[in-house]
Amino acid sequence: MNDYFYPPTINRAVLMVVPKKPFYDWLQSLNSEDSFVIDSVFEHNSYLLEDTIMANEPKKVLNKHWKWIFENELFGYYTYEEMWPPKRTWKMFTEWFDLKFSTIVLDLVQKPIVKED
Repeated sequence: MNDYFYPPTINRAVLMVVPKKPFYDWLQSLNSEDSFVIDSVFEHNSYLLEDTIMANEPKKVLNKHWKWIFENELFGYYTYEEMWPPKRTWKMFTEWFDLKFSTIVLDLVQKPIVKED
């Protein structure tokens, strides 16, 4: 291990949202000429959360945010909201996406973090 570089941790946890087969099935139903393969997307959205989260209680952790995250994920692939599933529930959210949490976030870049509006 490199003795001279100790990356700082930041006071956030991270949630990575990874689409699963039901999401790709829905997307495929909207775009029959396009073919979507599970895991064909190498980049997934990540969301910073309070660093005190309990990852074993995802519904409690995401109570305030899951609906917005769900819509953001849908919008990222399909911008016509009228085509989105009308009754989006927590159950559907967890069936359509894997939720991967980490409470340790190391900053490997040695320059300030900039928030974009």
